[in-house]
Amino acid sequence: MPVQYDLSTDNYVGTHNFQVKIEGMDEINTDFVSVSGVVSESEEIEFMNGVDPYVRKTAGRVTYEPVVMERIYKGVDDFYRWRLEVENGNVERKNVTVTLMDAAFTAQRSMTLELAWPSKWEMPDMDANSSGPAMERITLTVERVRESEP
Repeated sequence: MPVQYDLSTDNYVGTHNFQVKIEGMDEINTDFVSVSGVVSESEEIEFMNGVDPYVRKTAGRVTYEPVVMERIYKGVDDFYRWRLEVENGNVERKNVTVTLMDAAFTAQRSMTLELAWPSKWEMPDMDANSSGPAMERITLTVERVRESEP
């Protein structure tokens, strides 16, 4: 019997359908166009057992890379004010949820960036030769990344 493949696009999950929610911030510019760097990594720990001539490896501490988010600049809002608080020494950590959706905008997977705080903000690049929107970049430092209910 030949193998049957589902070639329909009904179950397609594209990288262009996603939503960002920030704990305690309902009135923010939600025009995020990219989220990158949601990465979990374990240290490699090398060890040897007695006279064993082979170096063994095991998993060590877990780290998470900074998450870079880009959005269309629409002026100062609560997100930018959150960054200003960090600059003033008031680091308030928030959970940020990124939800990946299918073509029908049904949530397929959600990842929560736990205890995140904005460690970097970049003003949009200025280019007189471009007619594209001004894009600001925000870097979040996160403690953990966990899958959550979509």
